[in-house]
Amino acid sequence: MKAPREPDASEGGAQEAPASLLERAGVAAAGLSAGGARNPRRKVMVQYGLAALIFGFLIFFLARQWNQLPDFDWRFSPAWLAVCMVCVALFYALQGELWRVVLHALGEHIDPVPGRAIWGKSLIARYVPTSVLMVVGRVVMAEKHGVPKRVTLASVVYELALALGTAVMVGAYFVIQLPDFEDQPARYAVLALVPAVLVAVHPRVFAPLANFALGKLGREPLPRVLPFGRVLQLCLAYGVCWAAIGLGLYAFAAALHPVDLSDLPYIASSYPAAFCVAVLTFIVPSGIGTRDAALATAMAVVLPAAVATAIAVAFRLLQTLVELLYVGAVIAVGRRGGRSAPPAGEAVGPRD
Repeated sequence: MKAPREPDASEGGAQEAPASLLERAGVAAAGLSAGGARNPRRKVMVQYGLAALIFGFLIFFLARQWNQLPDFDWRFSPAWLAVCMVCVALFYALQGELWRVVLHALGEHIDPVPGRAIWGKSLIARYVPTSVLMVVGRVVMAEKHGVPKRVTLASVVYELALALGTAVMVGAYFVIQLPDFEDQPARYAVLALVPAVLVAVHPRVFAPLANFALGKLGREPLPRVLPFGRVLQLCLAYGVCWAAIGLGLYAFAAALHPVDLSDLPYIASSYPAAFCVAVLTFIVPSGIGTRDAALATAMAVVLPAAVATAIAVAFRLLQTLVELLYVGAVIAVGRRGGRSAPPAGEAVGPRD
């Protein structure tokens, strides 16, 4: 006979204290949207406070990057810069759509316009240290469109796992081509990471790991996981994302300094390698400093060190500019679409 479930705080029953700090954090994050609905004034204060926090860190990031620009004989090729900006914009647009694909594969749906706005808004929140605000913000915003918290959290976990996993795959080329390893057959051992990544995102492995993490956060298990066939499709799609941003980096380098076409695969694969370094130092907001240093070090193999540093820092500034333009555009479109949406009483209510 199945034991009766103990009522939680939302049901008015007695509840034992959360067993761990992680569980308390999960319960607190889960209550953000409900608390805002009960107290509209508090909701407005929290929204403005979070906005000030996010943009404060963003301004700090931009000022820091600008001050790190080295002395360099800058030259600009408008054509290459245009190619770069198109590739970077495509990188963000594809990632936003892939998040919606993951969400749909998990059994939930958000319309394109609000979905892009949610993904874009949460993207800016990653400039706050540890990037936790990005996850919590997306969970809260998606819940307003009827997506359960645990499913949104699972989609973010899948997003990070797929992005990091495919970055490792693409970055393997970077490691194999390192001149220092040129005479070392053992360098091909890095290819073993490819099947390791696929195993990690296989449903039989991912499901117990994700449910264990959700349990530590005091949340229910996942209602569904992605079938392995869909995981393979998403890996290919994220590979296209890395190809887009890699081509954008090469175009930016070509706009500032002469580069050989033969350096394209190496420069392009250096970005996902730097991304892996940034993820490993997740406590730093948006990989400030770590990604740029890793990117400069990687490109210094085929470019002069001063040139590689200048390109890495300047590319981060341009990437942030394109990111802000993209986010501003999807938010503006989302607000326009919101004005033509049905009344709030007809909208789908949040589910836990």
